[in-house]
Amino acid sequence: MRRPKTVAVLAAAVVAAAAGAALAVLGVPIGESSPAEAVPSARPSADGRGVTASPSPVVIDDTVTADDYCYVEAMIYYRVKEEELAQTLLRKDDLAPAAEAFAKRVVREDVAELDDLREWYVSWAPARPLEPPTDGPCGGHGSDHAQMPGMPSWSAEQGLVDAQAPEAERRYAEIVREQNAGMVALVTLILDADPHPEVRASAEAVLEREQADGPLIDEIVPAP
Repeated sequence: MRRPKTVAVLAAAVVAAAAGAALAVLGVPIGESSPAEAVPSARPSADGRGVTASPSPVVIDDTVTADDYCYVEAMIYYRVKEEELAQTLLRKDDLAPAAEAFAKRVVREDVAELDDLREWYVSWAPARPLEPPTDGPCGGHGSDHAQMPGMPSWSAEQGLVDAQAPEAERRYAEIVREQNAGMVALVTLILDADPHPEVRASAEAVLEREQADGPLIDEIVPAP
């Protein structure tokens, strides 16, 4: 039987994260607000760019585990990076219609998914592990998940920033393929365990989306 409890340690749990990590997962632009300012009244706004006061205490249940929380945090980092990459491509001139349509779809779907993920990130904060896990689904991700499978290197991102179409489209497709493979690997590990029902539904939706994305990416640049 689930026993809801108020999140008495919400601020302490989230503020314990690195400043950059908290800003990224909460959707607060760097320089606008610090985690200490943002989290105590924490709930991401609809546009993902800040937080607004919660009208009532946030509650969770005892079935949320560290792996559930880790999944949510990792998926936020994947989706934030994915949206950044799509926005980078959309700033290019003379994009092929397939590339432009795919990037716009990514931005639209990521914004919607991040709304749910960020709400869980805040409300499930007491389940956050005190140290980055060394094993399990998120083992080896590091404190900011930069070492997750499929996360692009600085050089790969910079290559996309510097490139123009059609080279930019090729670089974008390669990065997205690798990142999608990393997400599939993560959610497969999560689903092989016994995740929270909300996490299971989210992970299954991720698999469905990545399966649909494959043919669309191939329209931009055929897989090697």
